[in-house]
Amino acid sequence: MRVRVARFSALAVAGAVAVLMPSLGLSHSTPVAKRAQQACGNRVEYVSGLEAVFGRRKTHQQALAFRTQVVGRGFVNANIIEGCDGFRVVVRGIDTFDVGVDLQDEARREGFLVTLECIKAKQLGRWEAIFGHGRDRPSAQAIVNRADAAGFPGVKLRNDPCGGFEAYLAGFDGQQEAQAFATQAKARGFDVVVELN
Repeated sequence: MRVRVARFSALAVAGAVAVLMPSLGLSHSTPVAKRAQQACGNRVEYVSGLEAVFGRRKTHQQALAFRTQVVGRGFVNANIIEGCDGFRVVVRGIDTFDVGVDLQDEARREGFLVTLECIKAKQLGRWEAIFGHGRDRPSAQAIVNRADAAGFPGVKLRNDPCGGFEAYLAGFDGQQEAQAFATQAKARGFDVVVELN
């Protein structure tokens, strides 16, 4: 009988503490507000490139209705992206600025006032040697081929935030190693820039 009373008393004390004592860090609305602000203001993008913005709407329902209009006029790759200012109806995956301008012209003929906006991908925190930028894939690939022929294998391509492509080499242990590599590359005629990406 005494064991049951002791257990009951312990449970009653634990319950009273849980009810009467506020949860650590959760009794104030700030963490929820911070999470909402982070989700809104710090959308993580994983790929750089151009985005054709057809328009912005305040609610998701309005964006869905507008996207239906955009898709109905032939822009079948239109998506809805949520941001701090509402919802954008966009087309992504535009490789070059020239393609973006062509899409913009075509959309304007259909009555949409499209803007082209740059998307910058999340930084990875690594040092890279940037060999150059090409307006389109063939011109950027020529930079990669030239680097490979000069004894710098492993140079890769990725989308630039505002269209075109960047030829880069990653895998350095730090800034000092990347700078030493850049010095070598410059001695062989390449205008390599070291960046933290």
